[in-house]
Amino acid sequence: MSLEVKTELRIANILLGVLVSLLMVAVMACGGTADEEDLKPIVVEALDAFAEELVSDRPGDADAYAERLQAYLESNPEFFGSAAALLDPSGEVIASPYVYSTGEGYGVADLVEPSYNIEEQEWFMGPLEADAGVWTEPYFDAGGGDIWMITRSVPLRDADGVFAVVTTDLAVDDPNQ
Repeated sequence: MSLEVKTELRIANILLGVLVSLLMVAVMACGGTADEEDLKPIVVEALDAFAEELVSDRPGDADAYAERLQAYLESNPEFFGSAAALLDPSGEVIASPYVYSTGEGYGVADLVEPSYNIEEQEWFMGPLEADAGVWTEPYFDAGGGDIWMITRSVPLRDADGVFAVVTTDLAVDDPNQ
């Protein structure tokens, strides 16, 4: 893909983020609140565009993914977090940078640690099993965002198959309350 096309994709993703933010400001200015159902179609559109960008201009390593995840969240401040679970050719997760809102900026974590059991997480397994983007049910993400959330996940693929799963998290209320 040419540099010009890659630049156009990045600009389109940034503009989409600005439009989403303006929409949210308009909703809030009218006295409304945006809940997860209002945000779901926005997440689908933004994450699909971001996924296309990552496939066409694949970051070189986990740090480069983390930078792109943070830029994505900065363009979409109503999203809580975003991860990229990077797979080796055998399908094993080798890194998973996770960028999330701290309220005062962004934090970064690597979700590849034995206590998190990334390969058992619904947000990771769902899109691989469905071979498509999926939403999780609300869950408490202990070891990741440490909040109640729902996650949209999509597999990223090239000619060799799936090389990553990328996500967007939305904070939700505890469903038990």
